[in-house]
Amino acid sequence: MAEKNAKLAEKEKSVSPPKKSSRVFFKIGIVVLVLVILSGLGFAAGVYLKLVDLQGMGNNWKLYNYPIIGQYFTKPQTNFEPVDLDGLPDENQVPGLQPVEPALPLAPVAPIPVDPEKEKQEKLAMQKLQQEENKRISKMARLYGAMKPEEAVSILNKMDDNTVIAILSKMEDEQVAKILALMDSSRAARLTQSMMRGR
Repeated sequence: MAEKNAKLAEKEKSVSPPKKSSRVFFKIGIVVLVLVILSGLGFAAGVYLKLVDLQGMGNNWKLYNYPIIGQYFTKPQTNFEPVDLDGLPDENQVPGLQPVEPALPLAPVAPIPVDPEKEKQEKLAMQKLQQEENKRISKMARLYGAMKPEEAVSILNKMDDNTVIAILSKMEDEQVAKILALMDSSRAARLTQSMMRGR
């Protein structure tokens, strides 16, 4: 009976589940394989979305010189033939060739002094001119606003866009709408766009 028990114990040992260390290595292998697959897919997505520049990497690392992967990268081409600089004579050996001297640096230019009083007078003169121009435009806008839209359009069609925009910007909205409706549609659209931009 003791022999039978010993044989049974031996069979149980031989049928025992596999060792835990082989399971651990198998799990680690699966994890490494999944990580390699994910990194490969990420790299492929980066190339597809043009986040990774393979040609630029090939040029930077000169991958076109390597035997197997070099066939996938093109060597950069130039528009000219390479020149052997070692075969050129020295500038001292070429007759009639004068060495070029470096240009002298330019002296700094002193700023022109500005008279604050003169600058103030110029600003006042500009403001006065602007006020006079605004008065003239307002007067013209009142004149054209008093006209019938058909008459105003016939005159405004002969003026340049900037003048028409200045006059229309001073008129009442209802009158401007009537005038624009009677104008050529392409010019009315162009004037409207210019007025929206604030010209």
